[in-house]
Amino acid sequence: MKILMTGLGSIGQRHVRNLRRLYGNDVELIAFRSRGLKTTFSDDLKVREGVDLEAEYGITAYYKLEEALAQKPDAAFITNITSRHMETALACAKAGCHMLIEKPLSHDMEGVEELERIAKEKKLKIFMGFQNRYHPSVQRMKESYESGELGALVYGSCEFSERVITMHRYEDYRDTYMAQKKMGGGPVLNLQMHDFDILQWILGKPLEVSAQMKTTGGLEIDVEESAQAVFTYKGGIPVFAHTDFIQYPPIHCFKLVGEHGRLEADLIEGRCVKYIGDGEVEVWKENDFIRNDMFIEELKDFFDCIENDREPKIPLQAGITSLQMALALKESAATKKTVSV
Repeated sequence: MKILMTGLGSIGQRHVRNLRRLYGNDVELIAFRSRGLKTTFSDDLKVREGVDLEAEYGITAYYKLEEALAQKPDAAFITNITSRHMETALACAKAGCHMLIEKPLSHDMEGVEELERIAKEKKLKIFMGFQNRYHPSVQRMKESYESGELGALVYGSCEFSERVITMHRYEDYRDTYMAQKKMGGGPVLNLQMHDFDILQWILGKPLEVSAQMKTTGGLEIDVEESAQAVFTYKGGIPVFAHTDFIQYPPIHCFKLVGEHGRLEADLIEGRCVKYIGDGEVEVWKENDFIRNDMFIEELKDFFDCIENDREPKIPLQAGITSLQMALALKESAATKKTVSV
């Protein structure tokens, strides 16, 4: 199978490493590179000095997307900056490529309907890159919630916060796409989008949202530094969501409270805790959890849906719903009104 990478930053390189681990030389790797940066990373985002990325992993690079697509790749990984996701995905779809699209789907809804149409016409598999669905704590939380043990949901909450300065220590954070509005930056699109996917996966799509976004100016970025929102679900059930680019060490957690008890999941610690009534507390701790394993499982499912003509486990619609939640949040914060999702 011939695979096209449409960006070789940190996430693109992670997929490259995992593709070689899983499939060796059974996959041919080509890449569309707009900047051609020479930095090569390890799984823990350490720079591997003196290592040539293209030579190390057998990648043939092209500096025009049309030239890369002329090589007739079977599948493409959309791993460039957020604001270029949709135009790149549309070009790959028109060329007949199956796709794994990294979150978020885009920074706005332009082109989304066209992508849906082309994918349906050409019977393309589009898999969204929400790897946190493979996190054992998230899976425990989902299984326990769906068992009905909590009873009727009363409220939920989630938080995903990380200091942008320390995310990529090998570069000036102000130069990254995460810190720039024109590139689709900000914690809502780059951190909280994962939580929106998990919420809609477990609870479904919310009805409306009321939100605020804050920027102090201290980080010298032109995107929000923090955002907080209340999503309202059917029956008036509130789910509180917070994100920011300020806190260190990172926080990533969920809580679901029902009439009979509550569930807490900590994705950093790899732990899920269940409280039912006044009974014994159940604690699941994933002692052997390795973050890269989520990406490995994601790749396996992506290839499985292509090779065995199955529906993607994380379909395009998941990316659309999560993006709608993010854009509704942003609209609510801008207008200071409650907005329908």
